[in-house]
Amino acid sequence: MMVMREKAPKHFRVIVVGGGLVGLTAAHILTQAGIDFIVLEKHKSILTSRGTQLAIWPQTFRIFDQLGLLEAVQPILDWCKRTIVLSAKDARVRMEDPTLELMEKQLGYAVKFTQRHQMIKFLFDSLPKIAKARILLGKGVDKITNHDDDVTVFCEDGTSYDGSIVIGADGVHSKVRLLTRALKTSVEPEELPQDQKTPFKTTYRLYFGDLPLLPGLEPNTKYDATYNGMCAQIVYGTDSGAFGIYEKLEKPTCTPKRYYTDEDKEAFLKRWGEFYIAPGRTVSVVDSFRLGDAGLINLEEGLVDHWSWKRTVLVGDSVRKLEPHAGLGYNCGVTDLVVLVNELRYMLLEDPCPSTQSLESLFRSYQADRRQDTKATLDTSMKAIRMLAWPDWRYRTVAKYVMPYVPVPRLTVKSIIGPLVLGSPVLEWLKERALPATTKQWKHHPVI
Repeated sequence: MMVMREKAPKHFRVIVVGGGLVGLTAAHILTQAGIDFIVLEKHKSILTSRGTQLAIWPQTFRIFDQLGLLEAVQPILDWCKRTIVLSAKDARVRMEDPTLELMEKQLGYAVKFTQRHQMIKFLFDSLPKIAKARILLGKGVDKITNHDDDVTVFCEDGTSYDGSIVIGADGVHSKVRLLTRALKTSVEPEELPQDQKTPFKTTYRLYFGDLPLLPGLEPNTKYDATYNGMCAQIVYGTDSGAFGIYEKLEKPTCTPKRYYTDEDKEAFLKRWGEFYIAPGRTVSVVDSFRLGDAGLINLEEGLVDHWSWKRTVLVGDSVRKLEPHAGLGYNCGVTDLVVLVNELRYMLLEDPCPSTQSLESLFRSYQADRRQDTKATLDTSMKAIRMLAWPDWRYRTVAKYVMPYVPVPRLTVKSIIGPLVLGSPVLEWLKERALPATTKQWKHHPVI
């Protein structure tokens, strides 16, 4: 196949691989930073993403404020005001979890949620026209070649693009991560050990779907049903919501992505259909009200050791995969971009054509900056599901006999979640318009 190679730019240009949530957020941040970029998305449409509901945390709202998106995003957001925890076996209410209310009081912003496809559409539609033109579709990445002064990305359709760096924002099954690991070890991608091809471990899988507001269930309420090795959840906004059933695998696995069939979904429902997901509502009853098709996916968890190589660097789910109960995945990807672009912008002010060695040093600094918080976030996400879908007697004991009687949520918000969120960085070079009042102080603020 003849390769059509685009002429190399004479200025610094970022090639972002992946046009999902993190890739489109990168487009917004790079636009505001005045850094040239293109985004290569393998699908032929931006609106191909489907998955669990998306949570937006307070630290990300601060970045939306800086990007001028805070008011515009509100119409697609919804919220929960309370969380009810119950037994999946008999529907007995165990407790009300005040975590969401405590977070809003301490951090100023409430955690809100939306559908992934709605957020992707919003992020694309809100880009300036010139930035939209830089989102290139149908550009599956096939190969990456590093040169002394630039890097080339070759696509499956025969095109290629030269840039100064590559940001891999292409998710849990990152092709950029796979290619850079192969380049680093001088082997073909298929020759890599399995733990480098699939570095994340799957302990749970998820059956999920969208819902209307069912009679007898409260709007703006989250229901968490708990049991041994499984949990079920409904997240309701004002007039609609979503549900999910989480099942622990018999044995954790690091195998390649699995595609489940309709027969697999039917078997899943047969196992858990008579368990409760909300007061008076079993899984099978709730599923009968489902809007559209159900999904069944594996939930990977983990963190990779190496985030960059030469002129290529990874962000978001390419470097860490979080179980979705805590809803931190996208928010961590945004923070990755904030740290990375802050450092990159300062470097380009001093040297508009940095060397590979300078960029490697910047990428190491970026990883070191993010690694400690990433480990804390990964630990928080892992504990979130295990406190509901009890993998062993220890979690079951804490959930049943400690949490209803000890202020664990208050202690968690004060000692773990609060410091993690309040310590999140901002875009140091972009004005923040309105920071809501909090009971604790944020660590970082713009320096302009």
